[in-house]
Amino acid sequence: MEFVPATIWAIGLVFARVGALMMLVPGIGDQFVPARIRLMVALFLAFVIAPVVAAQVPPLPAQPGAMAAMLVMEVLIGLGIGMATRMLFSTLATAGAIAGMQTGLAMAMTFDPTQGSQGAIFGTFLAILGTTLVFQADAHHWFIAGAVNTYNLMAPGEAVPWGDMAQYLIAAFARSFLLAVQITAPLLLFGIIFNIALGILNRVAPLIQVFFIAQPLQVMLGLALFMVTAGAGMLVWLEAVVTAGRDLASGGPVGGG
Repeated sequence: MEFVPATIWAIGLVFARVGALMMLVPGIGDQFVPARIRLMVALFLAFVIAPVVAAQVPPLPAQPGAMAAMLVMEVLIGLGIGMATRMLFSTLATAGAIAGMQTGLAMAMTFDPTQGSQGAIFGTFLAILGTTLVFQADAHHWFIAGAVNTYNLMAPGEAVPWGDMAQYLIAAFARSFLLAVQITAPLLLFGIIFNIALGILNRVAPLIQVFFIAQPLQVMLGLALFMVTAGAGMLVWLEAVVTAGRDLASGGPVGGG
């Protein structure tokens, strides 16, 4: 009779962490994916992962308060890991905003299905492309393996190293901005050179309507440069995502990550 409650408790505890992770992880956790689908995926992963991490799952607490506290801690751990992965994908929205400003299309907005809201047209394109690349390269497997590995580093019922978790999230946040700059570095250089040239032209010939001449040229050159360099930038981003997944699967966000 003890087997059934213990099994349900183990699956429920794993579901609390994995379910919170699935609500934020890119691709499955995007706004256009129905909540029922996300819950079904999380429940399936909980049934798969629970036997693997059974040794790390503590016994069913006797007090309801201790049970609720343990479940809340598992949800917070899942949200922390999910936020770190979501920050890597927010890189593409930042890169899209930078690309829009440098090409003169900052006000060109479209619906971003990954965010469920309006976004820069470049950011929407990069987000859809990034999601496709992650699943095509099977990078999501590393994050699933990382979710399993977190039980070796942060076992349920034990003290959570919140300091290390905070450092991990801060590092992911800083890394996302660095990647955004790396992806759009050619466009940033183009914008600097183009605006310096416009400033010189305006000083030399102040009567020329620089804006009406430069705006179409900026859009055409910017789009051409974006088409040439976007592939290389996305490969840099994909490598960073794969590396983050491997680090999570091998060392996790605490210590080795």
